[in-house]
Amino acid sequence: MESKDNVKHRNKEQTKRKLLQAVGEIIIEKGYSGLGVNKIANKAGVDKKLIYRYFGDGNTLVETYILEKDYWLGFADKLQEFNDIKTPDQAKEIISAMLERQFTFLYEEEAMQHMILEELTSKSPLMASICNIRGNIGASLLKHTDPHFKDSEVNFRAVSALLVSGIYYLVLQAKINGGTICGIDINGTEGREEITKTIRHIIEWAYEAPEK
Repeated sequence: MESKDNVKHRNKEQTKRKLLQAVGEIIIEKGYSGLGVNKIANKAGVDKKLIYRYFGDGNTLVETYILEKDYWLGFADKLQEFNDIKTPDQAKEIISAMLERQFTFLYEEEAMQHMILEELTSKSPLMASICNIRGNIGASLLKHTDPHFKDSEVNFRAVSALLVSGIYYLVLQAKINGGTICGIDINGTEGREEITKTIRHIIEWAYEAPEK
């Protein structure tokens, strides 16, 4: 028979999941501005007191949701693994795969599309903090590319910045306005495949430049 402590812990984790799921649902339905302790609790079907008990306050709950869902923040606990990168080919492959996955992830995650839009259009302290954390993670990853481009005319950090920001804009434009860019429609499978293929090509071109 399951102990009372185990049942209590399981119920706590289930409630926390409900609250986090409610945050995502509200973001999709009403945007970031639609969040609030009462609205989150009602959506989750739980007493709002549990938000304070399990997360401290509503802001911490929302921050927890973002930290769990944001693509780049998911690498925070994996930075040590990147210290094992030994060759430019390893770094090139890892970064290509990461950016391809970022594009696919953002295209599929509607809640994160709304969060990125909020980050770009508001002066929310929470969004600014998340942006800074994301930037620090990116800088930690890119330090592994610096030796290959030393004394080269290619600034790979600038290349990466353009790719990441381009991915954000492509997805937001397609999802919010249903628009195409340069005749490419990423709402279609063929268009998305062309973008992921080109992300890899750009990185390969950048890596080849210092070798010429």
